[in-house]
Amino acid sequence: MLLKIKKILLFSGVFQNSNEKVREDILEDNRKAAIFWAVIQLIFWGFSLIFSRIDPEYTNCLPVYIIVLAISAVSLLLALYVCPKHLRLVPAVTLALNIALLGAGVSITLLKPQLRSAVIFCTALIAPVTFVTDTLTTLVLILIDFLTLLFFGSRCMGPDIFRWTVTFFITFGLLGILMGHFINKTRFERYVFADSAMKLAELQTRYAYYDQLTGLQNRRAYSEKVEHLSKQLPVPCTVVMADINGLKEANDTLGHEAGDELIIGSAECLRKSFDGIDAIYRLGGDEFTVIMESSEAEAKKCLERMEQICSEWKGKFIDGISISYGSASTEEFSDLDSILKAADQRMYEYKSSYYQYTGKERRKR
Repeated sequence: MLLKIKKILLFSGVFQNSNEKVREDILEDNRKAAIFWAVIQLIFWGFSLIFSRIDPEYTNCLPVYIIVLAISAVSLLLALYVCPKHLRLVPAVTLALNIALLGAGVSITLLKPQLRSAVIFCTALIAPVTFVTDTLTTLVLILIDFLTLLFFGSRCMGPDIFRWTVTFFITFGLLGILMGHFINKTRFERYVFADSAMKLAELQTRYAYYDQLTGLQNRRAYSEKVEHLSKQLPVPCTVVMADINGLKEANDTLGHEAGDELIIGSAECLRKSFDGIDAIYRLGGDEFTVIMESSEAEAKKCLERMEQICSEWKGKFIDGISISYGSASTEEFSDLDSILKAADQRMYEYKSSYYQYTGKERRKR
């Protein structure tokens, strides 16, 4: 029964089941709200402190104003400088600000009865909806405020004023909980929806532009890159065409699991060899392309590193990877089509030499 009630109070688990990113977004927004709330309280209680020096009626409340000013100042400093790195402190800061508002508010109502409704309204109705929080937290906050009011009010207020204040606080408190529930429910749904929409967009981009086996960009991304780059020439550009040697043999003799391992391993070797280069593409099967906006000399250094990394690679089915490659750059050709064709032709010649040297059966292109 308690779990069911908690589930209802937590908006059917929207907050508890949401991921850490959503929680951090909510805490960050609450931190900003706490800064605003702390500044308002500093101004309000600062004026009250000034009045306590001018108006004799407020003199008895001087210690209270000093305390709540200190709480507001510390809360503001925490929200500005500590909470950005430690967001889990935000709820404590918001609670401190709310208690400060209530404590000093009670002292004002003792002196100025006409302000009772305003102070109770602020603590029980406005405060619960200032911050993005779940209904259970709002309920706990109102309960803490109510117990604080009972403790101080029963000692400081006359019976009639105390009964009136408690009655109004309960009325405004229940209204505040209901308002907070519906307002924050909408807020939570917006946070979670925004996060889900962002994840969906990322997922769609991942499927549209990335190869699911290797995580490299796919042919579609490659085509858009080529189209974009062709309009930018003549900028320094080197294209590397690469093709795995022996993939068909691995599939035929060891199975497709071994073939997948070889493809994934080749992608890993390319990433390590061309470290810092994002434009690495799997065009399909065993074909890869790297587009570098740099000189061919830099590309050759990466290719030398690739040969070393491939030779040392070890997998579950296969040890060592062999990749045929060819490169061309703007140092030789002025248009991108010529660069791509030259790189592909040189890769094809490298592969021919590989099969001629090893005597292995060559797959058909």
